Amino acid sequence: MGDSEKLHFKTNVLLKSIIGKDLITDDNIAVLELVKNSFDALSKSVNIIFSNIFDENIENSKLVIQDFGKGMNEKDIQDKWLNIAYSEKKNSKNIGDRLLAGNKGVGRFSCDRLGEYLNLYTRTSNDETINHLYIDWTKFEIDDNLELNIQDIDLRLVKLSVDEFITYTGYDSFSSGTILEIKKLRREWDYNKILNLKNNLEKLINPNQAFSNDKFKIEIIANEIDDNNLPYHQKINGEVGNRVFDELNFKSTSIESTIDSEGKIITTKLFDRGVNVFTLTEENRYSLLKDIKITIFYLNPYAKAYFTRQTGIRSVHFGSIFLFINGFRIPPYGDDGDDWLNLELRKGQGYNRFIGARELLGRIEVIDHNSQFKIISSRAGIVNNDVFEELTKESAPYGFYFKTHRRLERYVVEGLKWDSAREKDENIEKKVLSESWDESKEEFKEDELVKIRRALNSIVPIIGLKKDEIKTLQINEKFIGNIIDKEIEKKSNEVDELIGNIAENYTIEDLEKITSNLKRKINEVEILQSDTKISESNEFGIEKFDYIQKKLTEALNQFSSLQLEKLEVERERQKLEAEKKKLEEELQFEIEKNTYLRYSSRGLSEDAKGLIHNIKITSKNIQSNVHTLIEKIRNKEIKDKELIRRLEVINFNSEKALKISKLITRSNFKTQANTQIVDVVRYIEQYISIYSDMYENSKLQFVFNNNSVEVFEKRLSILELSLIIDDLISNSEKAGAKIIQIDIQNGLEILFSDDGKGLSNVFLDRPEKIFELGITTTDGSGIGLNSVRNALNQMQAKISFVGNGIKLSGATFKIDFI
Repeated sequence: MGDSEKLHFKTNVLLKSIIGKDLITDDNIAVLELVKNSFDALSKSVNIIFSNIFDENIENSKLVIQDFGKGMNEKDIQDKWLNIAYSEKKNSKNIGDRLLAGNKGVGRFSCDRLGEYLNLYTRTSNDETINHLYIDWTKFEIDDNLELNIQDIDLRLVKLSVDEFITYTGYDSFSSGTILEIKKLRREWDYNKILNLKNNLEKLINPNQAFSNDKFKIEIIANEIDDNNLPYHQKINGEVGNRVFDELNFKSTSIESTIDSEGKIITTKLFDRGVNVFTLTEENRYSLLKDIKITIFYLNPYAKAYFTRQTGIRSVHFGSIFLFINGFRIPPYGDDGDDWLNLELRKGQGYNRFIGARELLGRIEVIDHNSQFKIISSRAGIVNNDVFEELTKESAPYGFYFKTHRRLERYVVEGLKWDSAREKDENIEKKVLSESWDESKEEFKEDELVKIRRALNSIVPIIGLKKDEIKTLQINEKFIGNIIDKEIEKKSNEVDELIGNIAENYTIEDLEKITSNLKRKINEVEILQSDTKISESNEFGIEKFDYIQKKLTEALNQFSSLQLEKLEVERERQKLEAEKKKLEEELQFEIEKNTYLRYSSRGLSEDAKGLIHNIKITSKNIQSNVHTLIEKIRNKEIKDKELIRRLEVINFNSEKALKISKLITRSNFKTQANTQIVDVVRYIEQYISIYSDMYENSKLQFVFNNNSVEVFEKRLSILELSLIIDDLISNSEKAGAKIIQIDIQNGLEILFSDDGKGLSNVFLDRPEKIFELGITTTDGSGIGLNSVRNALNQMQAKISFVGNGIKLSGATFKIDFI
């Protein structure tokens, strides 16, 4: 064997940069690390002071981090602070009530990330003097000297008396603690960057998890920035509020799931509007996980608006699911734009099936005494090891987070049907932020009782466990009872309001609606009465139900009687008017008979004469609007909005006249311009069957599918219904369609589809724009679909764009008759 020689690693001077400014690449994270060190030093407060940040000479810029913790003596500085990678926190996980934050021993090198020079001033309560260590980090940034080691760079420790310290630094004396004065900052710090730092500091510490009673105060001081008159969420100077555990002072749907400190039992609680729905206990099957709590809030449109009102920022900009280990947040998890759990990616894999990060707010709280969760040295996340996988695995078998997430998701999506509101999010936010708003004004697409009943019926699939896997399951029976009580009170108030509004100035249509509504309410109360038998919390009792039923029946009888009287009077009126009209027509016919026969190229029926009269009326409307337009344009009094509105009237009347002329030779169309009871389904089917005869140049093929409706009668104008169908057909032709398919389904829901080129991509993200006045999707005037919607509104119907490629390759529109 040859001669052997002992070798050892060298610590080249460039190691400083590797574990300093090149390792911690985010200024915010660097400051957070130094604040965490102050917390671990048992300081009750820390000051973050910016000076000369707008000075043209960068040499003068300065960031000071001052705490009042236990401080360091000369031995601590030599053996601990200057000992790279040494961390006493590895062996001591907590001091008193505080769980310690750091364990790598490199957090102090955040000073290098932030500035080129460091003045460290520190003392313990036993020191009479203050220790001063000065470091010029640039002396460690020598690239071409392989022999220069990090320990070859001399550093000087100077002991200052209190008077010398005050005279030399200008700082006030302190009994114990540390001041880190970082000079010649490496990056620019402006208002927005410091505000971003403040937002990160707000979410740094979870006080309920980090310590029990010991408050930790963080204050930012930047005297060069005047923000005295700004609200808190825009202010930099002052104490940083801890917003992670601010209670949401509004009710939302949420879930809490906890693995106990021994790692044996999982306890899950589901809440709806802040009220417990069920509590479940089960055996913990995650062998590596213990002492973990997950809390997730689902934010419906109202909850999002309440969050904005409470905090001053939208929830989506606040963040999503945060991770805390031993009381400290692990950035960047949960930050705006950081989808560390792939929630947005998952949401995109199924339409209306999965909840994304934008609808959630929550936290994962881990107590980790054994350092199972390994924080990356750069402080940007967690090492993806086996324990992290058990927590976050997003496919079966699911990790603990997704086990909890999916339970909340099933309750919201399958039970509450997303808890959808009637209005758009932006409209809700405007109303909620107004001073006059209160929660009683919330309006959802479904009644609360309907949603809760459906949700409770789906508890078993929500839990997702076999019977033998459940240790205990407690369903809150009072929960459904409280909802029923609210619904009973609501029905009672509705009845009293109806009784108080009985009057004789209702139209027949009004009475039809009211009697139908009363019958529906009677049925709802019967369902409530049946559900209340299982409710132990009902305070109204059978007497309240009897009162409501009696009042509803009473109101129904009164309105039914009034309806019969109105119908009888209406029949008599119509009979007299018909006789009067007949006499007038006979007289007019005799007067004009000879002239009419002389100028007519062919004999016209009485029905045709009536339609010609309708054309005259329509033409007068067109003429009136044209004259008004000419006069206003001549006087320069017309505005774009009025111009478009009057053109819409002209367009509608001209199409009406054209329609009448097409129908004039057909029989039994005399009353089309007036409203009448019409079998809508049969009329549409007959109309499209004769469309080709009326429009000889049309080469369209029609497909008509009636999937569910035999008869649906509605009072409306046949002429205007024909115009609506023509307008939709015209749009399809302009889109290059050859086939039009009409499907009748679900009560009276009409799907109008074609095989044209579909709605332009410009409108796909905001389809409601195509119904606005002046917006055109073809080469038209931009008033067609607006007229269609207005006409349907008069018929108590609505139209909406469903999408492209739904039934055929082109666009699909849906018409709902209420």
